[in-house]
Amino acid sequence: MSACSQEPVGETASGDVEAPPSVREGETSGQQLVRLRREQAAELKVRTVVAGRDTAQVAVTLPGQVQPAPDYFAQVSAPISGRVVRIHAHEGEAVRQGQPLLALESLEFANLAADYLQAAAEEAYQQRQVERLRELVDKKIAARSRLDRAEADLSRTHASVSATHARLRALGITDAQMERWSTETRERPLLQLYAPISGAIDQHDIDLGQSVTAYQAMMTIISTEKVLIRGFVSPEDAPMMAPGDPVTVSLENAPGQALDATVTTINPSVDPQNRSVTVNIITPTRDRWPMPGQTVRLSIQASNPRPVMMLPLSAVQYEGEQAIIFVRRDPLTYEKRPITVDRLTEDQVIVAEGLDEGEEVAVTQIFSLKALGRYELYAEE
Repeated sequence: MSACSQEPVGETASGDVEAPPSVREGETSGQQLVRLRREQAAELKVRTVVAGRDTAQVAVTLPGQVQPAPDYFAQVSAPISGRVVRIHAHEGEAVRQGQPLLALESLEFANLAADYLQAAAEEAYQQRQVERLRELVDKKIAARSRLDRAEADLSRTHASVSATHARLRALGITDAQMERWSTETRERPLLQLYAPISGAIDQHDIDLGQSVTAYQAMMTIISTEKVLIRGFVSPEDAPMMAPGDPVTVSLENAPGQALDATVTTINPSVDPQNRSVTVNIITPTRDRWPMPGQTVRLSIQASNPRPVMMLPLSAVQYEGEQAIIFVRRDPLTYEKRPITVDRLTEDQVIVAEGLDEGEEVAVTQIFSLKALGRYELYAEE
């Protein structure tokens, strides 16, 4: 501050006090200028950068909710009405894909199995009839019409077998199980249900002896190997993001616990409830973290879709809430100019308004320029 000018302020012809040279406003534009003496400029050695447009990496922070990943969550529903007679696994227990979960006793299932066995037996009988009649027709012993009727009966029986077979397959019954029915004696019509995925049972909504109806949910299985994190970003920031952008997943109260991931997909529309765009992140977990149901913080490194005006962070000072910069007019003159900041990155400022491309902006001695201007104003008062 010892370099500040202390020269007397001149008076105009009308007797008004003239503003000090170091902070004199432009005669027509109303710009506030800071003018340095040559010795001040030599001492401060203000460095500048030329303002230009470029693409910017922007860290966008947003909340996220953790859910089970697709194919890592399964709901076990009753495929047919019946009664729960066996439960093999309960809440919290780990299960493997194909492991028995429970058994249903169902009269409807028993009738369907009986229809299949009857149709299969009829098909075998009709097949033998057709083969025998073909031999008789070849030997001119039986009429061709009898063979035609037998082949028609075989076709109808085959259709019946196919229909019952499809219904049993829809219940999860395998071909091997159906083949065993003809040789085994079944005392009770039990329908076994098996785990569709490996994981742990999260919810268990049935009890032993409970009656259930078709499609009633009975339990859920979750695998925590992968999770789906849904982030909610404003429509203004959404165009900057793209699948593959790096993401850091963390907790607000535990910033040291973090997980690196990437954006998987971005929903194409705005959610009408929260007025945001959903960003989907499917990622493997680490030590069972994050867990479904948690709320996490997402930091996405996004890119502007078009070049923007950027300045180093060191170029900007604030007067209250107003951001200001010092634009070089000549080697001894700097204009103190307010700007509108769009957003801040780790080391850059994206300028929305107040700066033109090609202008030189001071990036060092900003505080000194600001203080020099204020000192001169206070000295005159």
